[in-house]
Amino acid sequence: MVYLLKYEWHKFIRTKKNWLVFLLILCSFIGYVSFNGYQNHVYIEAKTEQFSKARQNAMYDITNMANYQFLAKKEKDKQYYGNAIEYFKRLYSCANDLYRDYSTSAVSLDDLMQWNDLLIEGKTKKYTIISYTTYSLDYLKKTQKEYRYLKKNHIPIKHSPYVCTTSNLAVNLSNHYLGAVLLILYFLLIFDIFKEFDQGVYKILFTSKYDTLKIILTKVVFSIFLLIGFIGLIVLLFGVNTMIFGMGNTQYSFSVGNHIYMESKILMYIIFITIAMSLFLIGVYTLISCLFKSTTTSLVITITLYLMVNLFSQNLHKINYFIGFLNVDMFSMLQQNKIFTICIMNIVVLIVCVISSVLLLKKKDLIVTGD
Repeated sequence: MVYLLKYEWHKFIRTKKNWLVFLLILCSFIGYVSFNGYQNHVYIEAKTEQFSKARQNAMYDITNMANYQFLAKKEKDKQYYGNAIEYFKRLYSCANDLYRDYSTSAVSLDDLMQWNDLLIEGKTKKYTIISYTTYSLDYLKKTQKEYRYLKKNHIPIKHSPYVCTTSNLAVNLSNHYLGAVLLILYFLLIFDIFKEFDQGVYKILFTSKYDTLKIILTKVVFSIFLLIGFIGLIVLLFGVNTMIFGMGNTQYSFSVGNHIYMESKILMYIIFITIAMSLFLIGVYTLISCLFKSTTTSLVITITLYLMVNLFSQNLHKINYFIGFLNVDMFSMLQQNKIFTICIMNIVVLIVCVISSVLLLKKKDLIVTGD
């Protein structure tokens, strides 16, 4: 197997496409960080504008409530409008504090908690606060729960979900389809692992002195080595990002369903899921390559499978929660409590695909005929 691994290594480094993929990985990472930096700037400006308008709306509501109180004839109505005036004055004061916080990129958790509590109070008392928030009462209570958890555990709040700290960038990969981009980049690295089929020399390889099982296992093991190297490269890039922007607070929490998860725990899950998705990809690609004996056909079928399942994911939700490659939404996986189930299922898929591939490439079916 050592000789076969060396053969795969020399084939890999001599393929120009692989070096272009490494360059693409580097450019993609730089683009990802730059995009988050831009989004962070846009987010801060939007928040600043939001609370600037909130101050204006609060002043307008205070004036209107004062007029309604003056015109009210019943003592009960006067008291209602008086309470509303006091409410909008507190809302104005809090909006002013948050405007200052976002202007200086130093957001206070206490100010956010107070703002959220005021919105809950406004919705509970049936005040017209549509100009301040469009979120439902349930969403505001969920946010309140997160804020209280942060407060209780002395965890500082993020001033933006797009900060370029390493922990935040890594978690964002799990919450978006950006994780699929990583899989595609890795897929491009192992794309040529069965290039013998395209070169027409696969019969010579599979009828050599090496057993078919050993050849298939070598390709799978080499793909796993590439996965380790790929993850190592991503870790290295994140290490460089840490030196520039910092690691960030890995104790920040996320509320998923009725549970709260730390960033550190989600980062650990990211590693598990990335490995599971990649093992699934290796297994399926190996089987499809041995079945159709064409890397191009295998590429088209694998990508088509991925797109079709994601396109009809609502109808196949019972399936794609068990196949990590077909579902890259980390928070959905957490909510379904199927992280480790997915990992185990993907390992089983890899084993089944390897066994099936060996059965498809029996030596008696690969006899080399002379001219």
